[in-house]
Amino acid sequence: MILLICALLFFSSLAFADDDDKNPWSVNISGNKIFSKFQLNEQLDIPDEFGQLDTIKQDFLMRLSSENVRALYYSRGYYSLDLKLVIQREPLSNGNIQRNYYISVSEGVCYRFNDAKIISSGDEPIPIDLGSLKITKHQYYNQEDLSEDLQEIQKAYRKQGNLHVYISSEEHVDTTAKCVNVIINVNPGPKVLMGNIITTTQRVMNKNEKGAEPEQGLSDTAWLSSLWRIKKGDVIDGNQYFNFKSKLYSTQLFTQVKLNDELREDGLSDVHLDVIERVPGETRYGFFFEEVYGFGALAYADHKNFFGKFNEFSTNIQIAQHKQEITLGYANPLFFGTSFTFIPTAIRFVDRLSFNHEKINPPAYPDSVEERYEIINRGDLTFGITDNIKFRSSIDTRYVNKNNDMLFKFKGEIGLTFDYTNDYFNPTKGFRVMPTVGIGTNFNVKSDNSGSGNNEDGHFYTYSEATVNIYVPLFWTLYGALSGSVGSFFNKAIEDDARMFYQGGSRSVRGYRFRSVFASYTTKDTVTVKDKNGEESSEIKDNIHTALTPMYFRINEELRWTLPWKSLRSWQIVQFFDMTKVMDIRDNIYENGQEASLGLGIRYQWQFLTFRLDYAIAKGLMTNENCSDNESTSCRNNKKKKGFDWNRIAFDLSQAF
Repeated sequence: MILLICALLFFSSLAFADDDDKNPWSVNISGNKIFSKFQLNEQLDIPDEFGQLDTIKQDFLMRLSSENVRALYYSRGYYSLDLKLVIQREPLSNGNIQRNYYISVSEGVCYRFNDAKIISSGDEPIPIDLGSLKITKHQYYNQEDLSEDLQEIQKAYRKQGNLHVYISSEEHVDTTAKCVNVIINVNPGPKVLMGNIITTTQRVMNKNEKGAEPEQGLSDTAWLSSLWRIKKGDVIDGNQYFNFKSKLYSTQLFTQVKLNDELREDGLSDVHLDVIERVPGETRYGFFFEEVYGFGALAYADHKNFFGKFNEFSTNIQIAQHKQEITLGYANPLFFGTSFTFIPTAIRFVDRLSFNHEKINPPAYPDSVEERYEIINRGDLTFGITDNIKFRSSIDTRYVNKNNDMLFKFKGEIGLTFDYTNDYFNPTKGFRVMPTVGIGTNFNVKSDNSGSGNNEDGHFYTYSEATVNIYVPLFWTLYGALSGSVGSFFNKAIEDDARMFYQGGSRSVRGYRFRSVFASYTTKDTVTVKDKNGEESSEIKDNIHTALTPMYFRINEELRWTLPWKSLRSWQIVQFFDMTKVMDIRDNIYENGQEASLGLGIRYQWQFLTFRLDYAIAKGLMTNENCSDNESTSCRNNKKKKGFDWNRIAFDLSQAF
């Protein structure tokens, strides 16, 4: 793994050596404290072919690029910036002349907002509370804050029907008082009254069909128009107008959505809705390796917008060494455009019916075999409460035949996601909080581990879980990521349900088998065994008892270095540390399971997928390396190993968190 990383860095340095430049050059930035040199180099935005240009063009482009740096400082209120560009020529041993560009900055003080005024040219200006804006007096100047305030003022006017409101700002810099006075000009335009909605649909065009006439899409235009809830003659709420467009995008059925209003002679305005649909069906297939189920293959197919009303049907097949599953699915965005207008997305319902068979060695009992047949029906309801808060609820019912024991299971779960990151799939800044609560029950089941079969023995249980992820840019292209999780069962469950909080695996503690870290105690049982001649004898065997009201704490840390060269920015090198502790909150007879690992990994980002390969260099950091015979089974099983071990490799198609 280390050799692979070193080789990658070596070839990257060769690829970006500028020995082939016609006119070699270098840039040096000094005096900066507010922004890093990497941020300023990014702001320069120097083209890749810069070294091949004539020296006169190089100097001209560098002067233009240095103005980009000035604009960055101005956008943060550093109007006292003193920026100088010095060009020096240095003779090289091969006879060429290298041009060295020295950019020195003296940042000065950050200006503050002073006075803000809103001037409206309309007859009925909308009152705006200046105190609620970010550009209030004495706040540090930030162009992003001003832009957000302009959007909020625009929303206020659009809500009153002024769809074509135009807003601009004037910024008057007072260099004496070190402040900025802002004047916001508002031209509200006329209020728009609802006429008719006219809908047209097209299917997406193939690259080879450029000359062909566009074909009508699958969506029922009359039904699509019926989703519009603003009545004829009413003032059009601009926020609802634009949210309708966002909701259509959130169905993931359209590549393009256009809304335009057209004034009629009677003073009403017709709304024209023009959409271009995605290819309605897709198929995928592939191969995978999963540490519990082994090597396998999968195939997936779905078709969207059946009957022109957003109905979606899908099927999924997985065949692996220790698992075979077929799933039939149905999905539909519900309650679209109804009285739930405050919800910014479509409310999506997904139901999946699965038939599953698996034959595995359960994590807690690796010497035994668990064979189970399942019929599973799972329904999920998801939507966005706001742009940053997502809601999810699920109901899972299943019939399980496990080693000839029959179970009927029911589980309901509700979760929220508070996402304030700069990128949902690959965040580098911000935080994400995900609380979850759940309730479950089992019918026709007798707990083998707790015996009595009453409510506390698995028929009814509740649990809760919470995860907090924090992402921090450190310097250059190095980012820090920290995740903390805690989960607990509040009622005693059977082992089959409680194991969902056992730890270990590529999304938990890397280098350990999936769910192999748990609280447990061991008893000695005498069993009767037969030899090959049929003669019986007694044998003492360890019987493992696992936690039935588990509680876990987990911390995951990563340092993620994105390779800075433009052609390799999809690659990351990552250092990680994982640590967990699992206990039983009801009984003190269980020995806590606690493990930690330290390692390195490589990431490759492709569109919304991240190919992840991690290797745990060190593990067993929280257990005694040398375990005697009279110590716990958990200690002996988790004994630290030396040398390379394939079991320490984790491969996945996403970031760890």
